Amino acid sequence: MKKLISMSLAISMLIMFSIKAKAQFTFSVSPGLQLNSANFGYKYKKFIPYISLQVVNGGYNLIEKGVRSDYSTNSLINYEDKYKLNGTIYIPTLGVKYFFKETNKLKAYGNISFTKLFFSGKLESTGNIDASSEFKDDLKAISVYGGQLGFGSEYFFDENFSVGGEFGFRILNYKYEKETDVSVYDGNTGTNVQTKRKYEYTYNLNPTYMKISLNFYFNKKS
Repeated sequence: MKKLISMSLAISMLIMFSIKAKAQFTFSVSPGLQLNSANFGYKYKKFIPYISLQVVNGGYNLIEKGVRSDYSTNSLINYEDKYKLNGTIYIPTLGVKYFFKETNKLKAYGNISFTKLFFSGKLESTGNIDASSEFKDDLKAISVYGGQLGFGSEYFFDENFSVGGEFGFRILNYKYEKETDVSVYDGNTGTNVQTKRKYEYTYNLNPTYMKISLNFYFNKKS
């Protein structure tokens, strides 16, 4: 994954700094049942370094009502707890496309990209005044990044518009790492001891993907 990230960044920076005349702005849209995307690029010769940003917003409301015990009075009481969550996921992507074969109106290419997810959100609860701060700490403990390597082709109807198809491999890495203070009972002394406890979860997923794209190329004025 580190090689994938370094290669994507290095190639993108190299192409961006070497752009001269005859370059083109590009815009691509990938519709479908998967997570749709759109990106902006800058075509120079056979290279297209590009960037994209996807934003996912969501939330939920939960209301719990019922009867529970009140241990301070040793009686049953009616209660109502409310939970409200609002969150946003930002998904920026940096990548580069390279056309390695051109035949008439058909062009074959390779595509490599790197993506990192950023989370923000707020949790409100009537039953737990520390819920919001705990939720924000949990978001900070999450790290999700991924990469993509694909191959495809574009059919050009003219110099400004093409339809493409692509197949490739995705790399997705999820990591949750958090350290908390916990109280542990020591049987030798008969007392509770404050100590640190670390939680670490990792998850990897490497699916293949297929997508169709609509690509627009804007000629740069001389």
